[in-house]
Amino acid sequence: MSRFLDGGIDTVLVEYIRHLAQDERYHITLAIATYMGKLEVFLPRIPKSVSIVYFNRASFLSSIPQKRVTKTASGMLKLLDEVVINPIRRRNNQKGINHLAKIADVFIDFDCCAYSFLKSISNRKIVFYHFSFEQTMQQNQKRMKRIGKQLDHYDTIVTISEAMREEGCKMFPHLKDKMIVMYNAKDQEAIRKRSNEICTDERIHQSYLLAVERLEESQKDITTLLQAFAILRQKRGIKEKLYIIGKGNSEGQLKQLAKDLRIADAVEFIGFTSNPYPWIKQSSLLVHSAKFEGLPTVLIEGLMLDKLMVASDCPTGPREILDNGQAGLLVPVGDAPAFADAIYQLLTDSSMQQQMHEGVTKRAIDFTFQTIDHQLLQII
Repeated sequence: MSRFLDGGIDTVLVEYIRHLAQDERYHITLAIATYMGKLEVFLPRIPKSVSIVYFNRASFLSSIPQKRVTKTASGMLKLLDEVVINPIRRRNNQKGINHLAKIADVFIDFDCCAYSFLKSISNRKIVFYHFSFEQTMQQNQKRMKRIGKQLDHYDTIVTISEAMREEGCKMFPHLKDKMIVMYNAKDQEAIRKRSNEICTDERIHQSYLLAVERLEESQKDITTLLQAFAILRQKRGIKEKLYIIGKGNSEGQLKQLAKDLRIADAVEFIGFTSNPYPWIKQSSLLVHSAKFEGLPTVLIEGLMLDKLMVASDCPTGPREILDNGQAGLLVPVGDAPAFADAIYQLLTDSSMQQQMHEGVTKRAIDFTFQTIDHQLLQII
């Protein structure tokens, strides 16, 4: 990983490591390019048997990247980091990978950021790609074309949804034989166990809808969710509050929007929590609003905890996870009235609730390690 933080890719990585660490055939090294200090909130969840290596741990190499994540780096520091320090980090990354190549059988580039360091390595190389190819192309065509060329250096390219693989094969036909689909898996028993942990926050005992996602409106779409919630409170008279777990650059503007919509008293920004499962378990409904995704982890966690769910039908992931609407309701991206209608229907229609619970139970098994283990063994 380029860095180990609190994002969706990081949570998925933890699940894979914890699962593979139970198998005595594997010795796992987690190689992190840059040390992120206290920001590595999931580090306690890494098993003791896993070796952890940092390519850049010294303070002068890691302090500015940490400040950049917390938005406390000045423009001058950023310039210094890019021009002077980053070349040193890149050299250390290559040295670290060259050293590991002498002892490792397989490299897994989990956040698709190490291709320039791995291209000269002859060991088996696997890369995980977590985002919509088409959406990335729309945002940065030059970068996507570069990634397409660099993906050719890997033996296997793991896409995390069928829709994503279809995009990738259409965009890069020469990579078709290397691309496979493997869903991000979860340990259902472990999630259920963690959902029973005691939460001391009294807000958990109220009736609420729950969103768990980064507060970054460039990709997510909490704006539409807030607009839908305003409709539900003001025109449908629902009593549930809306809780939002997550953090990000858009938090200020979203709080202001809640005030403008006159729902601020019913919206709680919970912030980041390393264990959202008790909150998910206690919620009346799990909601997810985004402009585009890869394979949103929170919806898979919703399956594991048998939750009623409403999600944006965005590329890629929600439609596949929710089994084309059989395990949760899907609404058009950016359509607040449709989002409000779907939430209200699931809150009030008991026959619909039963139908969705049956769909959730059926679909959940597809995202367990028991289901994907044979694929994992095959690619390794």
